[in-house]
Amino acid sequence: MNRTFKLSLLVAGIFGCGIVVGAMGARRLAPPPPPAVETTPPRPAPEGFGPNTLLRLTAELGLTEEQRAAIEPVITRTGDQLRALRQESVRQSGALIEAMNAAVSGELTPEQREKFEVLKEAQRARMRAIMEERQRRRAEGERTGGERGAERGERGGEGWRRPPPPERPAPANGAPPPPPGT
Repeated sequence: MNRTFKLSLLVAGIFGCGIVVGAMGARRLAPPPPPAVETTPPRPAPEGFGPNTLLRLTAELGLTEEQRAAIEPVITRTGDQLRALRQESVRQSGALIEAMNAAVSGELTPEQREKFEVLKEAQRARMRAIMEERQRRRAEGERTGGERGAERGERGGEGWRRPPPPERPAPANGAPPPPPGT
């Protein structure tokens, strides 16, 4: 073989070894990947608070029929109070936003005020679209008896339940288990 070819092979071999050693070193020195973020499952729809809570408690606590009968009015009353509180909060939020818009509008030039009105109307349109979509989904869930959403684990399904947290084995030395995500 000629000398140039041998030298080329030697350089290519050294280069290949450098790639292998560099890849192994990078893998060894690279920081560990961040821990996986645990996401919480979707919460049940507010109007399903009572039935969902009663189903969950019955399943997780093994309630008797007598216990269910005693607990159901308490859960229903709490659901009604939460719904009223939520509606009042929405009304108060709307009043605060209207007051803010009036104060902001008073500080704007006529041209800015026109643009501000366009921005406010676009926001109202987005909110109307969100509310219509919620109503459509709610009506769709009622038509299917909540089964479709419950099968997929979606919100608002009568049969939806939050899955239990993953069990962590206790360390052999009697120390408390590590916190989630470690």
